[in-house]
Amino acid sequence: MLKEKIELLIERLSDRDMAQREFALKELKNEISSATSSITSVPKPLKFLFSHYPKLRAAFEAQPDNELKVSFSLNDY
Repeated sequence: MLKEKIELLIERLSDRDMAQREFALKELKNEISSATSSITSVPKPLKFLFSHYPKLRAAFEAQPDNELKVSFSLNDY
């Protein structure tokens, strides 16, 4: 279920609707931050994101909104 949620959020990062992109980015950050309670192992959300790196990079590069692009690239959670 977590894997499917991550995949859906990654798809939403390329959505035409700005609100969908913002929501997806916020949710991805929440998933990652809530799963990083232990430093001893790699959190599952990060494991799932690894295979989608090309999609994430493409979504970042295609992002027309500079403010969201900055939020996309910063660890602000």
